[in-house]
Amino acid sequence: MGRFPWTEILLFEILHIIFFYPTRQHAYRVVVIAAMVYVAWPIYQTPEVTDKLGVPFTVGCAIVLHFLFKAYLLFAEGSFPDHWRRIRDEIHTKADGGSLDKLPSNFPLTKKLWWMLDIAYSVRMIGWVREPQGCIPPHPPPSRRTFLWKTFFKLIGNAAIADLTVSMHAWDPAFDRRVHGPTDGPETYLIAVPLLRRAPYVLSWLIGGAASISVMHNVIALVCVGLGSSSPTLWPDICGRWRDAYTMRKFWG
Repeated sequence: MGRFPWTEILLFEILHIIFFYPTRQHAYRVVVIAAMVYVAWPIYQTPEVTDKLGVPFTVGCAIVLHFLFKAYLLFAEGSFPDHWRRIRDEIHTKADGGSLDKLPSNFPLTKKLWWMLDIAYSVRMIGWVREPQGCIPPHPPPSRRTFLWKTFFKLIGNAAIADLTVSMHAWDPAFDRRVHGPTDGPETYLIAVPLLRRAPYVLSWLIGGAASISVMHNVIALVCVGLGSSSPTLWPDICGRWRDAYTMRKFWG
């Protein structure tokens, strides 16, 4: 039994952070992304060395998500890094009324480091400027009391949905490890589920996963807003609202 590549995983995460250093030098990001590919390849080639499938599965998903997030930032929107800014960033115009002089590429070093750490782990980009200015009217900020009250009920609802979807899987013996051999793989569990029931199970798994993430989001929002450390406008629903999906862009967003 070999060792799990924790050293390589740590190095990959460090490269993931320094990739977002706000510089206009494209060669910098090319070198970093090449180093990340070089480190990620042996991680994926490591044979299974743990009894718990969740560890390598989580590591593999994190690596893929890191690469996809980078592709989105570099190719789906404006030029990196100056296209991206946080709501709380101070963006100033030069005295002559020309271009901006307080862009991320011009931040002082300490602010650059915090900026890159923030964007590296903000896949949902909460607190970042995302909507086109002047195209969609801004949402009116709710009062702190109203936000806490609504978020509390959302927390209860999401917790109930997450628990219900888990129970749905627990009722079926196909998902019970005790009825399968110790060497059975995931394909054995899938075969045990009738074809017409696979789609509802997959749907319930997705809904349960979204509800579980929303529970954590609701708890953190209640704490941060309740203590007055952040504004309610920085805590929209993490998975969005169906009534806002009136265009294809907003539906997929």
